Amino acid sequence: MSEYKTIHGIHVQALDTDPSNLGSGQVWYNTTSNQLKITAVSTSGAWATGGNLGTTRQGLAGAGTQTAALGFGGRISGSTPDSTATEHYDGSAWTAGGNMGTSRHKAAGAGTQTAGLAFGGYPMTNATEHYDGSAWTAGGNMGTSRYSLGGVGTDTAGLGFGGYDSISGNTNATEHYDGSAWTAGGNMGTARYGLAGAGTQTAGLGFTGYEEMNLTNATEHYDGSAWTAGGNMGTSRYHLAGAGTQTAGLAFGGYTSGTTNATEHYDGSAWTAGGNMGTARYNPGGTGTLSAGLGFGGTMADFTKTNATEEYAGPGITTQTVTSS
Repeated sequence: MSEYKTIHGIHVQALDTDPSNLGSGQVWYNTTSNQLKITAVSTSGAWATGGNLGTTRQGLAGAGTQTAALGFGGRISGSTPDSTATEHYDGSAWTAGGNMGTSRHKAAGAGTQTAGLAFGGYPMTNATEHYDGSAWTAGGNMGTSRYSLGGVGTDTAGLGFGGYDSISGNTNATEHYDGSAWTAGGNMGTARYGLAGAGTQTAGLGFTGYEEMNLTNATEHYDGSAWTAGGNMGTSRYHLAGAGTQTAGLAFGGYTSGTTNATEHYDGSAWTAGGNMGTARYNPGGTGTLSAGLGFGGTMADFTKTNATEEYAGPGITTQTVTSS
């Protein structure tokens, strides 16, 4: 059998850590983990198991990145009050943070692990809270109390849209947050709840959800003042999670005719299929980016709740461990 050096003219590198700035087809031996590794190009992306949440729940909100995330609020069980619990994720494990002032589920989240934003939720509320990495404090109330809304942006430039309110039911109302107060923005083209979002206050993305009588696969773009139609998602669903940006969006989980593990990528005009989640679920928390997404909690197909966390590596160069049998 030919050796690697004979074929390529070089030895396999021995490194104590995995290298950065990886290229396709790169090979090395990690002397710390005693593993031979190689890079490959993934066109669909893949989910991997992460550390479990400390509190099993569904309908929780998320913020931050795959390696510095927040999960907060949620419904623990039908007979248990909604949770105020906050947890921090460091890329491998969840630890307890400061409790929210208002217990709720199906709220929206935005921002980062040390500058998080929570708004709306059920029981029907317009309450907003800020997180500084250890404690929550009250912010300005939304103009419209609602739950199952979309939310993106930061704690000083937040965007809330759609959802279900006590006046009109499904709503298309949009609101902007400046760090202290909410003001009205442009209405969505489609009133809906159970939708997800990605992006920023001036480059937002809202997708899918439940209209008056049907699920929708509609996507809309927000430019800071008005919504316009984007490309339809391949799978109509609601109570899913979203992450990423307006031109690099990630959608996963949700409920169609049943619980789904389907993942889709958005490039600013069209959705394509990604790698399926390991655990099908609806009402999960989600955050991160297309290349480094995070999904956690939710309700599974048998209607039991889960504390399972999954990490997504989107399309691009991935690292694989070489094994032999």
